[in-house]
Amino acid sequence: MSQALHTSSTGINVGQSQINVIAHNVANVNTVAYKTANMTFETLYSNNLSYGSAATKDGGGTNPKQIGLGVKISGITRNFDAGTFVSTGRDLDTMISGTGFYVVRDSGGHQYFTRDGVFNVDSAGNLVTQNGMKVVGAKSVYSNSGSDKTVKIPKNMLAKIEGDPNIASVKLEDLNNASITSGKVSVDLIDGSGNVTNVLVDIPGADDTVSTIVNNFNSALGAYGISFSASNGTISYTNGGAYTMEFSSTGTTSNFLAETGLGASTTSNLLNEVVTLEDMINYNDPKAISLKSTGIDQNGILVATYNDGSVLTQYVDDAQSLQWKYTTPEGVTITGNDVTATGSSIANSNFALELATMVNQEGLISLNNNLWDWGPDVGEIYYGIAGEMAFGSIESGGYEESNVDIATELSSMIMAQRMIQMNSRVFSTASQVMQQLAYLGQQ
Repeated sequence: MSQALHTSSTGINVGQSQINVIAHNVANVNTVAYKTANMTFETLYSNNLSYGSAATKDGGGTNPKQIGLGVKISGITRNFDAGTFVSTGRDLDTMISGTGFYVVRDSGGHQYFTRDGVFNVDSAGNLVTQNGMKVVGAKSVYSNSGSDKTVKIPKNMLAKIEGDPNIASVKLEDLNNASITSGKVSVDLIDGSGNVTNVLVDIPGADDTVSTIVNNFNSALGAYGISFSASNGTISYTNGGAYTMEFSSTGTTSNFLAETGLGASTTSNLLNEVVTLEDMINYNDPKAISLKSTGIDQNGILVATYNDGSVLTQYVDDAQSLQWKYTTPEGVTITGNDVTATGSSIANSNFALELATMVNQEGLISLNNNLWDWGPDVGEIYYGIAGEMAFGSIESGGYEESNVDIATELSSMIMAQRMIQMNSRVFSTASQVMQQLAYLGQQ
C-alpha cells in the first residue's frame, strides 16, 4: 500500500506544478509580447511483475504484468505564436509581424532578445527599452554575427547642402527631384540677320548619365559655337558664336526643360545635391536644427524629423547595404554617397533596429523584464533587419499583446485541480487501508 501513496503523491506534485505554470500565464495576460508556457506529462517507469512469455507449440504466450509508479513532468514548452496588435498611436511602440526578436544590451554589453517593442529615447538620443537597455542597431541586412552598435539619434545637428561637383557621372534617374524622360529638345539658333536654324537634341533615358546629355548638346550645337558643361550640381552653357539660342516648345517631346529649369538663363536649377551632416556646436547658428519627432518604418529603420522640416533616415540600396537618406525642407531627397556624416554623434549613429532569429527559439531562457537569453540548445543565431530575408516586418503605433488564451488556461486549471483532487482521494484511500492493517495488527 505504501506504493499507492508514493504514486498518488507524484500526481499531486505535478498537478501543483501545472497550476503554478497556469498561474504564471494568467498573471501575464496583459504583459507585452508574453509567450504562453505549456506543461506536458509522461509516465514514470513501471514495476514489472512479469515480462510475459512467448507462445510455444503446446501453449499460448502471456503478456507482461506491470504496475506503473506514477507521473512526472515531460516538458514545459513555449508557444511563440505572435500576439495581436494593440494600437497606442505612439510612434515608438512597435510590433514584429512575423519572425524575429529585437536585440538589446545592458550596461555591461551583454545582449538579450525581446519581442517587447515599447521603446523610448533617452537624454543622449539612444533608443532604449522601458528598463533602460540600449537597442542594438544592425550592421548589415543579413549576417551570422551580431552588431556592436546601438541605435542613436542625433538630437541636434547642422546640414550643409551644396551642389555635387561630380554631377556628370550621375544617372538621370538618380538626380534629386528630377525624373527626366527620353525624347527630343528643340533649339532655335538665330544669326545676326534673324535667320532661324532649328536643331533637335536627343535626350537619353533614365539609365544614362548627365554627361551623355551634355555630349549630345555639344555634338548638335558645337558647330554653332555653343558649348555645354556639367558641374556643381547644375548644367550650364556658353554661347561663344554668332548665334543666339532659344529653346522652342515645338518639337520638344522630353520633359528635360521642365525638370531642369534650363531656359533663358545659362545655368539650370540645382539637379544633384550633396549634404554634410555635422554636430551642432553653436546653438545660435541659424542653420542649426533640432529633433522634432521620431518614428519607425516597416523595416525597423528610424525616421527622424527635425524642426526645419528636414528628415533623416536610412534605406537598403540595390546592393543590400544600409545607406543614409536626407530630405531637405524643400523636399529634395539626397541619398547614398551624397550624404556625409562627419559629426561624432551622427557618424556613430545607427538607425536600423537589429533583429535576430535562431534555429530553435524554444531553447531560449526566459528572464525578467520581457527578456530572453541564449540557451545551449538555441543553435545558430542569424541577424538582420525587418522585412529582409526571413525576418518579419515592423508595425508601428502599437505593441504585441500577450498570446495567453484565458479560456484555455482556466480549462487547464480545472483539469489540474481535478487531478490533484483525484490523486488526493487515492492517497486518502491508501492511507485508510494502511490504518486498517495497523489496527488489525493490534488485535
